[in-house]
This record gives sequence, structure tokens and C-alpha cells, in this order.
Amino acid sequence: MFALRVDAFGDLVLLDGELQTVSGPEEIAQGCRLTLGTRAGEWFLDPVHGLDFDAIIGKDVSGESYRDAIAAALLQEPRIQTVDEVTVVFDRAERTAKVHVTASAINGDIITIEGVETVVG
Repeated sequence: MFALRVDAFGDLVLLDGELQTVSGPEEIAQGCRLTLGTRAGEWFLDPVHGLDFDAIIGKDVSGESYRDAIAAALLQEPRIQTVDEVTVVFDRAERTAKVHVTASAINGDIITIEGVETVVG
């Protein structure tokens, strides 16, 4: 499967006037990043799709609840079989967190998602 490549801001990537595509594990990782950037309930065609932002925003967010919310969102991607590792690095001063994930796809590929940044409140 392939998809149009998007950058960190969700914009389509053009190179020499040509739309770029992505496939394989990189395409699955891109889909996962898009899921993590979608608030659950935001997309009217699938109101349960996305990340439960209520579980990750606020003063008392724990690493465990954050990891659970990330894993639950990633498992919405039908090609993800397991979420093997979720590492969250909090920056309380900046009120952000960076997420690094390793997951296994149903075809056996290892999917790595690095540096997804979110606001924690």
C-alpha cells in the first residue's frame, strides 16, 4: 500500500513539482502519527478514531496513563498488531511531551515512530 507523503505539519510533500508517496513500514508509521494528531471525536466520519486528549492533557497526567492512551490510539490502526514500547519524555517547563514508539505490524514489520510532540497541559 502507498499513500501521499505528508510532513510534520500534515502538508503534502512536493519534490520538483511532484507529489511524493510513502509505502511499507514508513507509510504505516505516517498513518500512526496522523492518528496521534487526531483528537478522538474530531473526525465526524469516525468519532472514536484518534487519541483521547483528555487522558494526556492536565497537571496530573502520569506516564502510565499517557502510554496507555498512546497505545490505545495506535491499536486503532488495523495494520498494527502490538504496541511493543512507548517512551514518553515530559518537558514540564514547556508543557510538552515527546513520544517514541515501537510497534509490530501484522505482516511482521517493526514500526518506529519518533519525536511525536504533544501538549500536556
